[in-house]
Amino acid sequence: MLIPFVGALHRHLNSWSLGPVLQCLERFLKEPAFRNTLVQKPSAFTRPQGLYSLPVTLKTFLIQCLTQDHSCRTAVATAKDRGWLPPSASPDTAAYCRARDALAAEGLQKAVEHTAQALDAGVSDEHLWLGRQVQVVDGTGIALPDTELNQDDYPQPSEQKPGCGFPVLRLVAFMSLATGAVSRYSIGNLHDHEQRLFQELRAHLEGGEVVLGDRNFGTFANFVLLKRQGADGVFRRHQARGAGAHTIKRLGKDDHLVRWSFIPRKQHPIWLDASVTLPSTLVVREVSFQVTQPGFRTKSVTLVTTLLDAKVYPAWALAELYLKRWRMELWLRDIKITMDMDMLRTKTPARVRAELAMFLVGYNLIRTVMFDASKVSEARLEQLSFKSALMRFGLWCARLGHGIQLVVWLRGYAGILSDLARELNPDRPGRYEPRVVKRRPKPFPRMQQPRQVLREQLGRA
Repeated sequence: MLIPFVGALHRHLNSWSLGPVLQCLERFLKEPAFRNTLVQKPSAFTRPQGLYSLPVTLKTFLIQCLTQDHSCRTAVATAKDRGWLPPSASPDTAAYCRARDALAAEGLQKAVEHTAQALDAGVSDEHLWLGRQVQVVDGTGIALPDTELNQDDYPQPSEQKPGCGFPVLRLVAFMSLATGAVSRYSIGNLHDHEQRLFQELRAHLEGGEVVLGDRNFGTFANFVLLKRQGADGVFRRHQARGAGAHTIKRLGKDDHLVRWSFIPRKQHPIWLDASVTLPSTLVVREVSFQVTQPGFRTKSVTLVTTLLDAKVYPAWALAELYLKRWRMELWLRDIKITMDMDMLRTKTPARVRAELAMFLVGYNLIRTVMFDASKVSEARLEQLSFKSALMRFGLWCARLGHGIQLVVWLRGYAGILSDLARELNPDRPGRYEPRVVKRRPKPFPRMQQPRQVLREQLGRA
């Protein structure tokens, strides 16, 4: 199914963004500096009799994440069908699982970042916001299988009884507003403050980038640290940020420069190293606007930003930018629901981290296909269907194992882009729907006791 490891392809795909992205992934296999980051157990891929080389393992792992059935058995069967394994290979999954365990999650995470960078290289000025690259930040939780090892690293919510819940991984990510790809991410558990995870991402920002997020990230410390890096922030004002703020200049209607005050001994964030010094005051800009679309719970929004020049960054442009923040909610839905990543399936923390990274590599590949489709047509990227791109990309890649000629295969990619550009999500301005569920749940009781206790009760019945 997968193409990233076919040597000649990127040379034929250079007219599209997919070519550089595939070339980036190919470097991870060929160049020692990258290849060594992918493998934590080199001996697993150096045995002469081993069926699962590094390319075969990665292709099989990626197909497992991108297809609807995420089982190892189906992944191995597909690898045999594609010709990556000899026909005599055993359908047993043990060898594949051992090879997958030899992969390093840190290397796979670098592959996520590099694919996003390769995609961003094809972004033109028309995809930027006032000439600036925007990174949208948000966090989400991902459920894990209820195993002892997962519970140790990613404990379940404290209000749930032992044995009745699931471990939860906390994910905070940067996603490019221009492409929708995952640029960088950080993970922790429910005890890790989102702000601490955000600082790991912030440290890698480049000068000139703009960070867009909700009120959780619009803190005094974050604004100061972003400015020290040459970056800027646009966040919704936190509801508690009223005291200690003084208007110093009016820039327009509902547009002001405001001085924030900071008391170190009372307000120094618990997630920030005590050695980091912060100034006593900070000048920011506050912009308020009204939301008139039916169905929106919020009617009035106040933004806080370090973009102080009202001529270069007018208030209406900031309001439009913030409303685009909702796109990240839809992108996370694509990852968790459409790709079925709302609950991972691996049973140890190391495998969880590798599985998460491979899912995100696959997600960035699909976003690349969508970006190509938007470039060859007049359709906007947000009009394209992620689910359709996922399905068509899988069908196109599946031809690789069936002896099809390269020129026909490349022609098929052009057909994918054409079909995606014509199969657009319907434009429904002003649409709103009630947040209700029509389908009734199954009439089973909720699990309120550990499974072993319930099993013993059934045995006594």
